Amino acid sequence: MYPDLASLALFLKAVKLNSLTQAARQSHLSLSAASRRIALLEEHFGVQLLERTPQGVQATPAGQALAHLGGELLNQAATLNAEIADYAQGALGRVRLHANISAMSQRLPEQLAAFSAKHPRIKLEIHEARSSEIVEAVHEGHADIGVATITTPFEGMQYDLYDADPLCAIVPDDCPITEPAIYVEQLLPFDFVALDNKAATTRGLIRTAEAAQQPLKLRQQVHSFEAVCRLVAAGLGVAVLPLGTLHAALRTMSIRRIDLKDDWAQRDMYLCVKAANRSAPVRALYQFLQR
Repeated sequence: MYPDLASLALFLKAVKLNSLTQAARQSHLSLSAASRRIALLEEHFGVQLLERTPQGVQATPAGQALAHLGGELLNQAATLNAEIADYAQGALGRVRLHANISAMSQRLPEQLAAFSAKHPRIKLEIHEARSSEIVEAVHEGHADIGVATITTPFEGMQYDLYDADPLCAIVPDDCPITEPAIYVEQLLPFDFVALDNKAATTRGLIRTAEAAQQPLKLRQQVHSFEAVCRLVAAGLGVAVLPLGTLHAALRTMSIRRIDLKDDWAQRDMYLCVKAANRSAPVRALYQFLQR
């Protein structure tokens, strides 16, 4: 038997605020009613969850465990309510799409908007993540469709080409390199601006430097393509980014593009789906993106 969700929400507020009085007030309950709910929750689990102190309340070890797992349970309940509410309002289904930052920075958002206009009764849940995380999420059933730059050979996974996603170098306008195409190794004497170490581009730079037995001068690491471009334009280094994400920056910032000859820079993006998960809404979006 599951605990009462309203009492669980009250408990979580009390832990967060270190005060049952404030939690009761925010939940529009009297203090006696709130105390009774907590007592019933403790009776349900057969263990003390809160300790009363002169400073308020604090979670016992069992209460700390409940606070962690109970938060996840409430989030799942909220998701369940939202999804069923969509069906009640006439939705045909929901599709969870996970995409990498490169796809989200290119034409994918416009495609999703076009799909939603054509299929207004299919609700899209969109999440941005790294390619490795995306493929794992699809394989484990946490996402229905993924857009990623890798094709991990998990059993039961289907991959189809989505779009080319070549990488290129961007350098300040006054960079001394004048060749139209180079190898990444030729950039190693320069300082680099890059995304965090989980990014495929940053991992590629690290591998290139290790193979060349040269240091990689990672001077600046940020969390967005725009930030990388702005730092390069300011003269703080060079960078490697997906070409498709740079059209606006190349027009408006003091940077220029240099093509890359490395094999790892000639990459593609793939759609991925678990073969067993081909409901009508998932199939409709997958086929739409393939086109």
